Amino acid sequence: MGSEWRPDDSLLDRDEKGEVRGARRVKDALQKHGVSFENRVVTSRDPGMDALRRDLARPTQPEGVERSQLPVTLGSREDVVCFETRMQPGAKVPEHRHGHSVFRYVISGSLRYRDSVLGPGDWMVVPPEQPYAIEAGPDGCVVFYAHSSPRPPGPGPAPTG
Repeated sequence: MGSEWRPDDSLLDRDEKGEVRGARRVKDALQKHGVSFENRVVTSRDPGMDALRRDLARPTQPEGVERSQLPVTLGSREDVVCFETRMQPGAKVPEHRHGHSVFRYVISGSLRYRDSVLGPGDWMVVPPEQPYAIEAGPDGCVVFYAHSSPRPPGPGPAPTG
């Protein structure tokens, strides 16, 4: 894929009912595997989670990068879609941009962004349309990240600050 790789942000698109496609994908996978989050604590170790992980894997990643959507949506409109990325040592995600904000949190290993090396507990926020590239450190890395879908057109809550 090399430098021609571009992210597929289609999971942040909304359907005709205004639902985020990534949220619908999670609901469909949960239903398929009979997993319910209703009125109970759910963990990644519960039965069915390995099958969910396989179903929610994201294809077409740069070499050395494995990305999986987590079976979780956040926000009152379920418009925050969560992922985990595992990068092999030295794996690179070439410069790209998203039409929405991205939050990345390093769980293990290290991640380089420009001259900064982020380790476990470090994080970064990437604003919409800001170009960036990242590279895994010498031990690789595991990163949690969340994408927030752009707000749908129309009235919504007033911004707070």
